[in-house]
Formats: sequence, structure tokens, C-alpha cells
Amino acid sequence: MFMTKSVSIVIPAYNEEKNLTSTVDSTLAMLSKHNIDDFEIIIFNDASTDKTGEIADELADRYPKIKVIHNPKNMNLGFNFVHGIQLATKEFVGMVPGDNEMEPESLNNIFQVLGRADIIIPYIKNPEARPLGRRFLSKTYVVIINTAFGLNMRYYNGGCYFRISMVKKVPVYTHGFSYMTEILVKLLKSGASFIEVPMINRVRERGATKAFRIKNIVSVFKTFLTLFWEVQILRKRILIK
Repeated sequence: MFMTKSVSIVIPAYNEEKNLTSTVDSTLAMLSKHNIDDFEIIIFNDASTDKTGEIADELADRYPKIKVIHNPKNMNLGFNFVHGIQLATKEFVGMVPGDNEMEPESLNNIFQVLGRADIIIPYIKNPEARPLGRRFLSKTYVVIINTAFGLNMRYYNGGCYFRISMVKKVPVYTHGFSYMTEILVKLLKSGASFIEVPMINRVRERGATKAFRIKNIVSVFKTFLTLFWEVQILRKRILIK
């Protein structure tokens, strides 16, 4: 079966001068491997204080299919992806983090099935790579979302790829940790088709997860209540066709 492979890739980058070039190179290599010629890469320099912006501009000069957005202030991951959706012009849109932490196998798994469903949803194949506390938090979160919305998904916070004609219609009210959950739940409850694919989670070599910060926990809770009210109480549906 012929599948159109046309994709916009959003790459958010904050102080990633050491990683951005390798991120773009590995992404381009995977696009080439899957013979995806109809693509664009949108790099968001999220008000970096290092040379990320300069490197992004150099990459855009080198590759005509790359465009760069320079945020005047730091807007965080959710804002960049949602803004990227609105700027995207290809049939599908997804994200590659600018820190080059995505294993090539993960992107390979996504591109293999791109076009077969409305949403490609990655799930973590090796949860043991995360600390026990983070695993418990993640598992609990998935159980809560599945139970609240009558779904049966494996993961809600991965780098999903969406059919652009559908995802552009989704109103997104949060740019916090739950932005991807909000998009997914609204589309899934509206009847979008999906395929789940495994992704490899790299072991964190430095720094601690931000998931346990109070402001992030509060943001997730507020998003959940708003989403539950909108989807389950008001029974709002998005016209996705």
C-alpha cells in the first residue's frame, strides 16, 4: 500500500550548542534512510544564552528545508511544539528534542509506519532505564488518564506524530508537562486512528528529572481537571475529518 510520507519536524532547543548539529544530522540521516524527501525542519531557539541560535542559523543556511524561530524569551517545550504545529505545512508533524537524546531506533520505528494512521504514539520500551520513583509516577499517570477517559494507551508523554489536518483543529490550553496528553486525549476521543511504536529511553547521565517539581505537579493536576471537564463532562468533540 502506498503511503504518503510528508513530515514537518519540530526541534526545540534551549542552550544546546553542543547537541543541535548532531540532532539535525541524525534526523536528516533517518529521513534519508526512509526516502522521505518531502519534509521541513523547524528549529525553535528558545531564548538560548549560548550559541544555539547562531548554530541554528548556520544549519538553515546550509539546508534550505530548515527554518529557525528565535523566541524572545524562554517559552518551554509545550509552547514550541504547539507553535510548530501551527507553522507546519506537511501532512504529518512531530518532534525531535534538540538535545540529541532520541535513539535512532525510536525515530526509525516512527518513520516505518508514518502514514498508516492519524497518530503515531511512541511508548517506552525500556522503562528500567528510569529511576524507580519516575517509573512509578509515569505508570500511575497512565493508569489515571486511561481510567478517567476510557482509554487503553501505554504512554502519553512521548514525541507523537500527528496528521496535520487533524491536530491543527485541537485547542491546546496548556504548555506545561501535560500538553501532549491534552492533544492525544482530544484526538483519540474524537475517533482518530493510531499506532503505538516502541522507543528507547536513554539513561539520564546528568541532572535530575523536573517532573517532581511542585509547579509541574500543579500544572498537570490543573490540566487533568480542565481536560476531564471538557471531554467527559461537556462531551466536546473535535471534528477531525
